[in-house]
Amino acid sequence: MRIFRFLVQAFFVLPLLLSGEARAEERYVTFAENRGWTVSYDRQQNNCIAVPKVSDGLHFIRPSSREIVVMIAGPKFAWVTDEKDYKVEIRTDRRRWDGTMRADTDEGFGGLYVSDPSESFMSALRGASRLSLRVENVNYGPYSLSGSSDTLKQILGCAQAVERGEFKPAEPDYIGMNDLVSWKSEDFGKSYTSEGWTLTLKGQDNVDGTATAYLEVSREGKGSTTIKAESVPEGRGFGKLGIYKFDWSDPAVLFTSYTGGAHCCIEARVALSTDDGIRIVDLGQFDGDVVHPVDLDGDGVYEFELSDQRFLYAFAPYAGSVPPEQVEALRDGKFIDVTKEAAYRPVVEQALLRTMKLCGEEQYPGACAGALANAALLGLYSSAFEFMVFDEINAKLEDSYLKCSDAAACRGRGDFKDFQEAVAFRLKDWGYDTKPAISEPAAAFFGELAKTKTGYSAPGDTTEGGCAMGPTRFEEARAKGIVAVSGYEYSCHIGRADVLRDSVVTEALCTGEGEYWLDRQVFEKDGSDLWQHSMSRMEMGLKPVKAAPCPAKP
Repeated sequence: MRIFRFLVQAFFVLPLLLSGEARAEERYVTFAENRGWTVSYDRQQNNCIAVPKVSDGLHFIRPSSREIVVMIAGPKFAWVTDEKDYKVEIRTDRRRWDGTMRADTDEGFGGLYVSDPSESFMSALRGASRLSLRVENVNYGPYSLSGSSDTLKQILGCAQAVERGEFKPAEPDYIGMNDLVSWKSEDFGKSYTSEGWTLTLKGQDNVDGTATAYLEVSREGKGSTTIKAESVPEGRGFGKLGIYKFDWSDPAVLFTSYTGGAHCCIEARVALSTDDGIRIVDLGQFDGDVVHPVDLDGDGVYEFELSDQRFLYAFAPYAGSVPPEQVEALRDGKFIDVTKEAAYRPVVEQALLRTMKLCGEEQYPGACAGALANAALLGLYSSAFEFMVFDEINAKLEDSYLKCSDAAACRGRGDFKDFQEAVAFRLKDWGYDTKPAISEPAAAFFGELAKTKTGYSAPGDTTEGGCAMGPTRFEEARAKGIVAVSGYEYSCHIGRADVLRDSVVTEALCTGEGEYWLDRQVFEKDGSDLWQHSMSRMEMGLKPVKAAPCPAKP
């Protein structure tokens, strides 16, 4: 019999809750009071409990009018061995009782209890004013028994009222599919229902200063289980819960809890309905309140848009760190990193443009490191690298972020000499692809175009893009894997390029007039002329451009 598992809060916190805090109202319904005890109906457990008006001592529990559990409990009993039977001697100012009581412990609490005790045991309590306990040659107490006779009558009356149906469990709150509901400690005792799931929120404070939140989850035909999460101390827990489809099977339950700390952490777990019952999957702990399911690709299945938290404090203090995108999704019963899957490329592209703009405006190491990592996820690391103003970034980089004293993290190397060396090493070490992806045939193609120093423009073009003001010019540095395309008030660095029949297909990161954008371009030679197809130009309604070499200036 597990007495403590969900009743520790009742034993040690209920007296405080009933002293005036409204949060007890959700779980406990006061039935009666006397000089020493408060008798309440517990909605969570659907039973009656009598709690002393001090923090420890004698407690009564009545699951029914035919059953009673008597427990002597308090923090001083945390030493007992769980489920072990102890020979005890109980003395009141009326009589003595010798017998056996079983130990129960949970989360730093302890107690000794007896179920359906004998009449001699109960007689020792009636009408007495105090009680002492001796176990393992140690005396505990005395504990006040003031009002115990009244308490035994009142808790019996409470149990009989339960059996008559006078206490109706609170109706579960309905939560909509894909609705993320906030919870806090005042909600302990509430139940929720959605999509065949029934959820019951519970919690407790622990004597060691920590707290624990529980979510009991059940689903018809699948059974039930409990999701346990650490929470902030003294019952001040909060978090979120909801029902989402994380794959094409049954909807799942998300339960998050704040564990405490200046920035950290949100702890997240998911309950999955499987053929073998309900299974709990640990999503992990995350900095800040970032665990929000999002349908990133619009297919009706939800993912988590997170960030790579290794970047926090790696190049800048917390406030200046801008971690790159990280998408996690459910695959074969596990949440894994799917950031590089094609379906989520648009998400990373938006993150890259956002962080490149921030880096360009601030030249701050934390933002620029995040931008380079986002670029690496897209195969555009070398493109973003070429846009960095390293002199300004290094001027703002604190020396401590160049230190590499951790042998495991630094693979035995010494300190870094500058930001570019530090970010290149760490990204590569963390699994980011920092190599350029320009094939040899594509590099040779652009090498030929780069020989036309005057650039290319449409014949007769007298606008800013014409030969006189801003022709399209190419630069190719094969050793560095760099191909650059520039024109009037814009420049692009190509990070990926390959030959497709007679054309070269590219992906580039571009900037102009303080903005950044991604462009997919196709270049095709037509004799000495050059066709240039730009996705960004097509999106603006412009047609492909046929350009010719600009004449040399006299």
